[in-house]
Amino acid sequence: MKKLLAVFALSLLGAAAFCADRPTLAVMPFIIDQSLEIRFGDTVIQPTVVETSFSDQLMQNIVKSRKFDVLERANIRKIMNENNLTESDYSKPGEAERIGKLLVADYLVVGYIDRVEYQAEQKNIEITGERRTNIIGAIKTHFRVVETKSGKIVCAHSINEKLNSKNIAFSERKEMTLGEFQDRFFEATATKASNYVLEGIYPIKVASVGGLKIVLNRGDGSGLVKGDRLFVYELGESVKDPDTGEVLGAAESKVAEIEITDVQQKLSEAKIISSVGNVLAGSICRRAEKAVQKEAPDHPRVTPGW
Repeated sequence: MKKLLAVFALSLLGAAAFCADRPTLAVMPFIIDQSLEIRFGDTVIQPTVVETSFSDQLMQNIVKSRKFDVLERANIRKIMNENNLTESDYSKPGEAERIGKLLVADYLVVGYIDRVEYQAEQKNIEITGERRTNIIGAIKTHFRVVETKSGKIVCAHSINEKLNSKNIAFSERKEMTLGEFQDRFFEATATKASNYVLEGIYPIKVASVGGLKIVLNRGDGSGLVKGDRLFVYELGESVKDPDTGEVLGAAESKVAEIEITDVQQKLSEAKIISSVGNVLAGSICRRAEKAVQKEAPDHPRVTPGW
């Protein structure tokens, strides 16, 4: 019996040690103008509802990644209230370090929601005489991830997301309410935001390679779906700032293009489509659609030193 208890205690210590290795992240309440008028017909949607729904979805997606210990929203609010902190305080430059210490968080996600709009698009179906309503939603948000120890901004992005219910499968949208549409809308936006957060701190990496089959260290909740294409990059020598000597990251060279074949809870499987070099465990991956939006730079890309 004592032996079993000892084994159980060791397993708990091992689990605790594993969790302790994960950095702590806090998604601060997104700032939104409380006087912002958000309407859908005669329905008025409170800005607080929008902020809470979006932030909660963003937190859920980051939790799914299993890369961070994510602070509960209620605990963040409690500590903010105890220290008389408001949204305007934690959005000020240089405040991240102090707030990070109060929250005992390694990273803060600080953001704004600038615009939220809904409109109805009426369409008459001539054959049946039916009148169908499509819901269109638009949101603009921008955010940054701050490393609280150094105060450095790890990444910063803006998202302009638009969703038209006509692009949702008819079987799903036929009886869809505004609330259900809003959930779908925020989920799509939060997925993009969480992917930027994750990739800014922990880019997608190759976990193992076996012939043409590779395994990635990102699974469900990462936004990866079957059929997605990604580029694999090999990391080269470190790149330093010639003025300060600070390590900026490492030069990258593209070695392969891969396609996702299966997304599981904790990992994803992919196959190599084309390659110009060896794909090794630890290589980083970037979504192909991002790479084709810009022309290839004349100089090697640089990966920040995670």
